[in-house]
Amino acid sequence: MPDKLQRARHIKPRSAPAPTEAPAPRARVRHDGGAKRAARPAPREGRAVVRDGEPGAGAAPAAPLPDTNNPRWLKEARELPARGRHRGSDKTLVNPPTDPGATGLIPVVGAHAGLDRTIPSAVMEQAIRQQEVLAVEEAAAPGALAAETAVPDADARAESVGASAALISICVIASRITGFARTWAMAFALGSTFVSSSYQVANNLPNMLYELVMGGMLITAFLPVYLSVKKQLGRERGNEYASNLLTIVVVLLAIVSVLCVVFAGQVIYTQSFYSNQDEMALATFFFQFFAVQVVFYGASSIVSGLLNANREYFWSSFAPVFNNVIVIASFILYAVLASHDQNLAYFAIAIGNPLGVFVQMAFQIPALKKVGIRLRPRIDLRDPALVDTLRLGAPAIFVTVCSFATVSAQNAASYVFADNGPSVIAYARLWFTFPYSFLAVPVTTTLFTELSEMQADGNVRGVVAGIIDGTRQILFLMVPMALYLMVFATPLVTLYHIGAFTEDAIAQIARYLAVMAVALPFYGVNAYLNKIFSSIRRMGVFSVINFIAVAAQVAVTMGAAAAYQAGFAVTLEAIAASTIVSYVIGDVVAFIYLRWHYGPMGLGGVVRSLLLAVALGGAGAAVGYGVLVGLSLGFGPLSGSVGQAFAYIVVGGVAALAVTYGPAVHWNWPEASFIAGAVRKVARRLRR
Repeated sequence: MPDKLQRARHIKPRSAPAPTEAPAPRARVRHDGGAKRAARPAPREGRAVVRDGEPGAGAAPAAPLPDTNNPRWLKEARELPARGRHRGSDKTLVNPPTDPGATGLIPVVGAHAGLDRTIPSAVMEQAIRQQEVLAVEEAAAPGALAAETAVPDADARAESVGASAALISICVIASRITGFARTWAMAFALGSTFVSSSYQVANNLPNMLYELVMGGMLITAFLPVYLSVKKQLGRERGNEYASNLLTIVVVLLAIVSVLCVVFAGQVIYTQSFYSNQDEMALATFFFQFFAVQVVFYGASSIVSGLLNANREYFWSSFAPVFNNVIVIASFILYAVLASHDQNLAYFAIAIGNPLGVFVQMAFQIPALKKVGIRLRPRIDLRDPALVDTLRLGAPAIFVTVCSFATVSAQNAASYVFADNGPSVIAYARLWFTFPYSFLAVPVTTTLFTELSEMQADGNVRGVVAGIIDGTRQILFLMVPMALYLMVFATPLVTLYHIGAFTEDAIAQIARYLAVMAVALPFYGVNAYLNKIFSSIRRMGVFSVINFIAVAAQVAVTMGAAAAYQAGFAVTLEAIAASTIVSYVIGDVVAFIYLRWHYGPMGLGGVVRSLLLAVALGGAGAAVGYGVLVGLSLGFGPLSGSVGQAFAYIVVGGVAALAVTYGPAVHWNWPEASFIAGAVRKVARRLRR
């Protein structure tokens, strides 16, 4: 963490008057309305607030403050100076960010968030996020749960977290390797063809429907509510809540799955409304088999959340490997059968895909017993914890609806430009999200924890410093990567050139990737803004901003399709341009709101980091391009060979990285703190 942000976390508010008397304790009702949680300090005089679900004046006295050093429980209400035109939320002590309703993280879903739930970066971020939530809950938990699960001292706790992160990283590496193998198998069997597009549309829909119905709500609300119930009412009550929610989710998603099978053609129409529906028969066929994946996604989300909440990270992180292996086998079987019986080959994919998702879920279930979780079928619609779950997850549903509309418009419009349009977008998206997964996710995940803690402590200046610092780091990392994607687009896409993947598809996808790369920095900042608004408890505002951005993207996408049908010279890259428009609008509107909310924030530093990133990234990209030209002159131009493309990427990429990030690491610039830290760790290991 940069020194500036580290200092900001310890800034004390000026002129904070000492309290004249001990604050009156305030109790909070458990989910069953019974015994109370340990008390917290009441708001300062004149600003008394009764939270939802809390007793009023007639409440019974609560237990005394626990004997703990946790500042969330001991710090008294403080008076902070107002900043800007809007004073923001109550600056008295607020609930920890993982209390129900506090800072539920709504995932950025849609065109570029990784609809395939086997994407290892998504698994890694979810596991890390759940680990952070658990750590904060345990730190704030008085009584039995803290004694049962908390690590005894800071060194041991750090060692435990480090070991867990290392385990997750190892699993992610294995998952990433098999994920690339899966992509290559798909390229080998299907290429970038109409069959590939039909598969992509049918494969994405179950995940989109799961997110639309309850996926975003589960990710946002399940873990905080489960930990709260477990902390207040004990492990058995937590198991009952998890069993109740799992049963309800499976039943509801099973109904959705059956409806999808019956009305498969109508669902596919939402992704292809510009096309002749007679051509969508193959996508409809695949979707009728893939629809059952909706149920498996819901069950897997709850099971993996339970495992991570109980510090069992291996199976939830490694399970996607089994999915990838099965899907790889189904693609290979398709390639073998296609030359003999095309219809039978389709069944290999139709069965293999849902089987892989089922195995990914099933391999996690035995681990529940290991951590003492017993799940039994039960339905209790009057469970108060369900109300908390619905209340927390409501904004996520709105965000997911917007994302569904975006993906539907993009898929339908892409068919207008080319019958393999959806597969072009899918292959380009894999490289588009790659730099963000490895570089920006660790930065945003770490800073999200810092922002949540500073928000809980009422440290407004620290929150503002964290917002600016994180944005500067993301821009410094993502701007050069965007320029690299433009320069290396052709060799990167050439890595898919095996089997049915033709050379014509290389140029088509490379052009789309080069345009979409412009959106990468704005995409990275937008994902961080999602975390920012979650930590400051303004997800309703972010939902509105997201709607504005999505409306602009859909308008550009559908306008481009209409222009192409009218005979104008518009290409498939117009859909990539709509992505740029969406993220630029979303980022600008979000920062306008933050500037209004906090007052002066130091946005000039963000502009300076952006210009610096453009200069250094441009220099690195120019060097990389020069290396590619030199290699082409000396060893021949790219010929479609995977080995040649990989060698050119390595040589040119190393040169580009050295030019861009070498000075930043050497002079220890704050924007490059993540890169510098990684370099120092590698250097220390090499010196041993």
